[in-house]
Amino acid sequence: MSENDPAAGAGAGLPEPPPEPVREPTPPPPDGFEPVSPGEQVRDVVVGPSEAAPEWQDPDPYLDVPASLELSYTTTDMGLSEGAWGRAFPYDEAEDRRRRRSAGSRARRFGREVVETLILALLIFFAVKAMVQNFRVEGESMEPSLHDGQYVIVNKAIFFRFNMDRVHDVLPFVPGDDGRERHVFRAPRRGDVIVFRYPLDPRRDFIKRVIGIPGDTVEVHDGSVFINGNPLEENYIEDTPNYTYGPKTVPDGHYFVLGDNRRNSSDSSKWGGNCTSQQQCDFVPEENIIGQAWVLYWPLDSLDFVNNKVLKPQAQ
Repeated sequence: MSENDPAAGAGAGLPEPPPEPVREPTPPPPDGFEPVSPGEQVRDVVVGPSEAAPEWQDPDPYLDVPASLELSYTTTDMGLSEGAWGRAFPYDEAEDRRRRRSAGSRARRFGREVVETLILALLIFFAVKAMVQNFRVEGESMEPSLHDGQYVIVNKAIFFRFNMDRVHDVLPFVPGDDGRERHVFRAPRRGDVIVFRYPLDPRRDFIKRVIGIPGDTVEVHDGSVFINGNPLEENYIEDTPNYTYGPKTVPDGHYFVLGDNRRNSSDSSKWGGNCTSQQQCDFVPEENIIGQAWVLYWPLDSLDFVNNKVLKPQAQ
């Protein structure tokens, strides 16, 4: 080829093209392998932990590495003290503190709930004690209404009293009442069965029926009780009285009481002969009254309300 040949001049100084890459042939699929046609769903091939991957797939290069070759470093290997890791990353200590705080919080909460429950129970106990009380009937003085050995619940709240002057001292806009006391609900009335402290021995409790209220003139004769000259109709007594009494007027703040078993009862009709002061013996001071007999609860077969009455003298 001559120097003037254009083909020789055009190719002069150019590098030769790289050779074509040599592709290795794809290994044939194993026996029984079926190719997937277009549109057909491909099913996953699950290889168990003990199964080796097929030769025609790429094997896991770390599958056969034994666990004994795994590296394990300690703080000593890194030149640190044994507690260095815990000081740098105090996860265990923080978890212990959290658990202790949680346990302490639960203990405090439990203790607080126990104290609150006890305080509430005491408040309920004293509140109930202030309003009701149980009483055991002794003797036969209240036959046939009450029998010996029975238990009754006494309603103490029904006769509660308060002093208006004391209320006025706390609440000035509430007017006083010259030292007099007023009942929250009502005062004892004729026919109430009441429990009271015996005037001659306040350590003993009696149960009787109110017959005369302050200002009443009481007398007993001819087997009947008279209030202000009018007889009482009494269909609840055991026997008619076989004695005479009065007439006497019930002083202010006192009550005249009798047992339903009129012939076998220690009551206002008999106390006067035991002392020299009529006012202290014949009548029950209101401050000695504990409450009204309310419910008969024992024995259970006699469970019932106490036979309280509303007594009104009959006009003659």
